[in-house]
Amino acid sequence: MDKINFEPIGEAMQAFDTDKIDISRRMPVVNPDGTIGETMIDVPLYEGVYCHLSFTSIDNPDPNTAETRPVNKALTINCPLEVDLQNGDFITAYKLANDGSVIETYSGVIGEPSSSMSRKSATMQVRTDV
Repeated sequence: MDKINFEPIGEAMQAFDTDKIDISRRMPVVNPDGTIGETMIDVPLYEGVYCHLSFTSIDNPDPNTAETRPVNKALTINCPLEVDLQNGDFITAYKLANDGSVIETYSGVIGEPSSSMSRKSATMQVRTDV
């Protein structure tokens, strides 16, 4: 039985990659004194990676948080398979307008990415206190 080649689907889906992300990751480094430290997340490992951002909002009123009225958003990052996403990466995501200007910026840590035959995706929780 012949297998189906999903690569053309992944290539076609890249037409929807109209947003960008910066990816930062804590990695071990050797300090000048010989001790082991970690890289900081303020210096991205990858910058300006094209992707598609989609959202699911959960406006869950809770009497305990009535003063802040939190809205929890699940931001889903969809990107080509070759993008190096890893569990625990710190992401700065930029929702872009048609002219390339930044509409909104989101930051957070992603969970375990999942891969299909044509795309990779990861979810990041974003809480906004209105």
